[in-house]
Amino acid sequence: MSRIRSLLAWLVPAGVILVSCGWLGLIEPTETRYAEIAREMLAGRDWLIPHLNGIPHFDKPPLAYWCSAAGMALFGVNEWGARVLAAFAAGFVLWSTARIARYGREGPQFTGADAAAVSATADDHGRTRATLAPLILASTFLFFAISHQLAADIFLTAAVAGFYAAVFDPRTRNTVWPFVALGVGFLTKGPVVLVTTLLPVLLAAAWARDGALVRWLRNLWGWLVFAVIGLPWYIAVVVATPGLWTYFLHHQLWERYATTAHHRSGPIYYFLVVILVGTLPWTWAAFREWSRAAWGGARRAPSDALLASWVLLPLVFFSFSGSKLPAYILPLYPGLAVLASRWPSPARTARWGRVAAVTFAMLIAALAAVTPFDDRLGSPKAIAQKLKESRRAGEPVVEYGTFNAGVPFYLREKIPMLEVNREQLAFGTPASRAGTIISRDAFRRMIQDRGSGWVLGNQAATEELAKALGLKVSLVAGSGKQSLLLLQRS
Repeated sequence: MSRIRSLLAWLVPAGVILVSCGWLGLIEPTETRYAEIAREMLAGRDWLIPHLNGIPHFDKPPLAYWCSAAGMALFGVNEWGARVLAAFAAGFVLWSTARIARYGREGPQFTGADAAAVSATADDHGRTRATLAPLILASTFLFFAISHQLAADIFLTAAVAGFYAAVFDPRTRNTVWPFVALGVGFLTKGPVVLVTTLLPVLLAAAWARDGALVRWLRNLWGWLVFAVIGLPWYIAVVVATPGLWTYFLHHQLWERYATTAHHRSGPIYYFLVVILVGTLPWTWAAFREWSRAAWGGARRAPSDALLASWVLLPLVFFSFSGSKLPAYILPLYPGLAVLASRWPSPARTARWGRVAAVTFAMLIAALAAVTPFDDRLGSPKAIAQKLKESRRAGEPVVEYGTFNAGVPFYLREKIPMLEVNREQLAFGTPASRAGTIISRDAFRRMIQDRGSGWVLGNQAATEELAKALGLKVSLVAGSGKQSLLLLQRS
């Protein structure tokens, strides 16, 4: 019976996430960007170079795009198809969290004969925690929100959780599985995976003064597996694209961490606040047990040191970054859930499980309640649908001032851009830039030839544009920054 409960504890929330992942329209800007890149991969059959509206786009490695494209190939170009493998990744995180909770308990299980004893079976308390931890994780605010979104972060979290599940389990620690997880994480979001995996392991080994925590790193076959999975794409695109190596190192690594060039800055306590709020309603339990794991004794157990390091080191590292988003610390959440699951006694675990289940149900109900209002959350789905209904055959569509990737996704076509500041234009070919970037004169000729055309952008700016070009303008849908306007010959 305990095995069935442990199975249902992660399988049921994973199934609910899978079913509900398509309820909301894709949210601008992150989800729409990932989905459109994946759609263009699927349409163009170019699996090496990611393209966004026809222009090469190298902000992230391709694994999340590949997964989204695979989902749309199976289930159609829609929200559910775009997110379905992200939902499977969330389910894998829940399963991995259960594994970590089962084996990542107090005790010197990384050393000597104790490792053999742990590898045979987990104790009853470990099974109890394995039942509670995934329920706690599924009902935390941040994990719930991001598990329903398409982005690289949930895939990175799956790789990180899989890494720790392999490291905590004595049966897999000395195999290639930790290195498989590292390779997948490297192909998902680059070197940042090392900040949430290898660096905490090294810190934990020093913290606990136990070399057994790092002995498995001498597995040369494992490092070869990591290289085979994680490196070929980088090598291929750098060879094929002049200037890309500098772009990766300078713009994507140095500027993202050391500067505020990406306009995502925040105070040094930014991620601490994110954890305090995003871990609700389990914040106190997680931090109480983290404190006990970190400072509980003169010679702390290796598993305690590893869990404490998993949370502490990335939190400190990202706090000093010039680029901050809440999803950056999502890979810490399986560890926080495992820590929180340690607080209740076995007799109280069932009660905590019921609280977690009710909280998760309330979050699902809240998601269902806001679904009709997803446009207010930033989804362009309603505007795109209005454009589909109102647009006549041959009428041009242009995005002006800002680029919303959801428009080409929902229209399933590339959209010309007028006065849009797009990075990475240097990586495109002259032909791709000519078909994507247009001038005011070219846009005016399009309207003169067709009699009318559509603009998506800021309402006030578009009205000024129409006035400057001598065109009539009328608002059709939306407001403010996300508006659909019809421009016609005077």
